[in-house]
Amino acid sequence: MQFDYLRRMALFAEVARYGSFSAAARAQDLATSVLSTAVSQLEDELGVRLLHRTTRRLSLTEVGQDFYAKCQDMLASADAAQELVAEHSGEIAGRLRISAASDVAEKIILPALAPLARAHPKLLLDIMVDDHIVDMTTQSIDLAIRSGWMRDSSLVARKLSDLHEVLVASPAYLSHYGVPVAPDDLRTHRIIGLSRFADPTTLVFKNGQGMTARINMTPGAMTDSVRMLCELALEGFGVARLPSYTVRDALQNGRLQVLLTDWSLPGAGIFAVTLKRNLQPKKVSAAIEALSQFLAKSL
Repeated sequence: MQFDYLRRMALFAEVARYGSFSAAARAQDLATSVLSTAVSQLEDELGVRLLHRTTRRLSLTEVGQDFYAKCQDMLASADAAQELVAEHSGEIAGRLRISAASDVAEKIILPALAPLARAHPKLLLDIMVDDHIVDMTTQSIDLAIRSGWMRDSSLVARKLSDLHEVLVASPAYLSHYGVPVAPDDLRTHRIIGLSRFADPTTLVFKNGQGMTARINMTPGAMTDSVRMLCELALEGFGVARLPSYTVRDALQNGRLQVLLTDWSLPGAGIFAVTLKRNLQPKKVSAAIEALSQFLAKSL
């Protein structure tokens, strides 16, 4: 098999993964025309159409999906070979594909892993930002950082840190609806619901005396993104339940205010999630350790 053919397979896999020629070209620092030519030549060589092309989007054909899976296997084997050599030399190297929500990627992954990547030039960070939980197997994810509560027993989850959540609202919102002093006061308020929660408009509280309160609220807005949840709170759409690290700046400059400080929300965590393996690659274990150290200092 010619080496150029293998390169075309790799380039096709990048296009399929990113869903567009332009995004794949940016990721690989190549001209879009290079990728387009490579995929067209590959289709000619195979005698099949791998991609459905329209002016607005790309999608894989049925045979393209099967071929993409084999291309992923090829690239995974190449990464594994590089990692094997790195393991013997004590290096941290290879592509590290990480999945995280946008707020976690920006506030945690980037500052935690940038020093690691700079110290190990052969380590390639490949950060997949998605506010929905992705399938780690089909997306070839090495490491996912998730917040909340872990339930999937098919994955290995290591708790990196407790996740402290606060209830906040903007001064403009509070001037209109009033400042709640007890959980029951929230019944006349609006909540910005995070639709990823099973019950996004319900809050459960506990105080230092062990008392609990469960409040069902009227939604003022809904979103599936923590970042957008924060923006909606800043715009006065309602009260919002948010991780403390996402609102630190807004609290310091007075754009948001913490509510019901004598009551706490249920404890959650920040988890490093991996597939079940007998031995994690060095790049993964190094990243988990870097994330754990960063969170210990910053949260």
